[in-house]
Parts: sequence; C-alpha cells; structure tokens
Amino acid sequence: MEKRFQIIIGSPLDYEELVAYIVIDGEHIALLDQDEGKDKIKIEFFDESKIKKIDFNVFVEALQEAKSELMK
Repeated sequence: MEKRFQIIIGSPLDYEELVAYIVIDGEHIALLDQDEGKDKIKIEFFDESKIKKIDFNVFVEALQEAKSELMK
C-alpha cells in the first residue's frame, strides 16, 4: 500500500536548522522545526491547508518519519 504522506527536508531562510515538511494527500500540513534543539522539536501547522481532518495513524506515522529524517 502506498503511503498517503511525504516528508520533505528543507532549509528555509526563516530557520537556523533543517526542517521537515509533512505533506498528506498532496497538501502541506505542517513542518517540524528543530531550532531549539533536537530534543525540543516543534510542530508548526499551516493555516492555508485545506485538510481539516487527518487519520490519526497516518499523522502519527508521518510525524515519526519526519522526526527520524531530521535526526539523520
């Protein structure tokens, strides 16, 4: 079964460290930022997302993979 989410690692100018974008069903939902340290990762949700409900298990799996990608 194909994953419903994608993790994109980026380095936007607004952040000192790398971030992980979470894309679910083609929509950018949130990003994980580690500017305060790898043990204090924050989730920032995008206001413009059209998705208002997300399957819990899909979201948790996406968060875990995004964090794992940032830890590399």
